[in-house]
Amino acid sequence: MEILIIGCGRVAADLAEILLQSGEAISVIAKDAEELLNIDHLDCSKTRGVPLDMRVLEKAGIKNVDAVLCISDNENINVTVGQMAHKIYGIGQVIVRIFNPENEAIYQALGLVTVCSTSMTTEKILGYLGFSQAADQTSVLGYPIRYDLRQVTESWHEVTVAEVEKKLKVHVLAVAEENSLKLVSRDYRFSEGEHVILVSLPEEG
Repeated sequence: MEILIIGCGRVAADLAEILLQSGEAISVIAKDAEELLNIDHLDCSKTRGVPLDMRVLEKAGIKNVDAVLCISDNENINVTVGQMAHKIYGIGQVIVRIFNPENEAIYQALGLVTVCSTSMTTEKILGYLGFSQAADQTSVLGYPIRYDLRQVTESWHEVTVAEVEKKLKVHVLAVAEENSLKLVSRDYRFSEGEHVILVSLPEEG
């Protein structure tokens, strides 16, 4: 597979190295010579320039690649180049790194596959604090809503609904039982092993 990587920070450099070791053909666009030093040791195609410039993209071989990974440290550049790759060059696999989770639903509606560093960090920390989770996103009247199914672990045993809502800035929708959902009051205390459905609204961040 031929893959074009936009950006050359630590994440991009590590990813390029892993993909090269897997036998993929990698091309990287970096904004300046200093960034290119991050992949100086790698045997891959390197192009210096602003990725918003179609001449730079084409010099890096975008017309011949199978996938484009827009993972620079600039969300606006990532999204714009992602759209260019998807709409202008017809690339089937375009992955865009973003930092604002509130924008995720908007970009996905544009046909982009997004990876949100902020959401991933938040979910990792919540896991360490005692919640394992699976998430889904939908919309109501055009507004994105996030649903999380989380299993209560030992550290949240006997914690109340009110405490969870305050700490995580979410709303507890229900406790999932074997064949039904159970609505619970704000003074309800969770038990280890229970599965809880949480809802978060964009304006609640």
